[in-house]
Amino acid sequence: MRIIKIFSALLLVFSLVLNTCWARQGNRKNPWITARSFVVMDIDDGHVLYAKEPYLKLPAASTVKVMTAIIVLENSSLKNSVVISKNAAGTEPSKAYLGAGATYSTYDLLQALLISSANDAAVALAESISGTEDKFVVLMNWKAKTLGMKNTRFVNASGLPGRRAQHYTTAYDLAVLMRYASQNSVFNQILGMRASAIKGSDGRRIYLSNHNKLLRTHPKFVVGKTGYTMKAKHCFLGADHKCPKNIVFSILYSRNPWQDIRRLASYGLRLENNRKK
Repeated sequence: MRIIKIFSALLLVFSLVLNTCWARQGNRKNPWITARSFVVMDIDDGHVLYAKEPYLKLPAASTVKVMTAIIVLENSSLKNSVVISKNAAGTEPSKAYLGAGATYSTYDLLQALLISSANDAAVALAESISGTEDKFVVLMNWKAKTLGMKNTRFVNASGLPGRRAQHYTTAYDLAVLMRYASQNSVFNQILGMRASAIKGSDGRRIYLSNHNKLLRTHPKFVVGKTGYTMKAKHCFLGADHKCPKNIVFSILYSRNPWQDIRRLASYGLRLENNRKK
């Protein structure tokens, strides 16, 4: 009986030590977040609440489309008509399969861009603003500089890997971008749509489903823009939707994005609430 009691006591001590180690790891080394880089930021004053490798330069996949959307929103009317060029229609998937020669409103193309991450919509919108995608990219990089995104270079409007040069950014720069973009009500409205449908001059209806799965499982949780390529892995740029929008956050090179998003959003809100008490 005495041996059993001693063994039980030793087991209890071992469990406490193990739990303490895991807790320390969770606070200091972030093993519970799979993203290689992330930032959680206060949406009001830009204060960084929590971060890992915030200035590490990485590809950002389709989160680049947040910059594309903002430039379009600031330089075009939502009712403007956009004719889809052969170049835009031939853009690689993910795409909405817009028909060459068909006409869509800027608002419809923004929905395709932000809801279903359509690369053909990205190119069509870029061409509608600047004539060519390359000229539009000049605007993207200029806007990045004005926002203080010092470690960012865009090479296209979609986030696809570049043919001649590669784009890069950091989790910090993306959080700065999302903090700015979240001030636009139309941007927020579109990101919050779980699904939509658009119709061009060719009469074909295109149904859009949001790539942000959390809008279906947690509709009042997080809005944001997803991204994925083989090189970039999973990326996400989002804002909390509950309190309302007290934080923005970005993740780059994640292996389990939905787990990372839920944990960062919840932990970030706790940090934010404690900071403002």
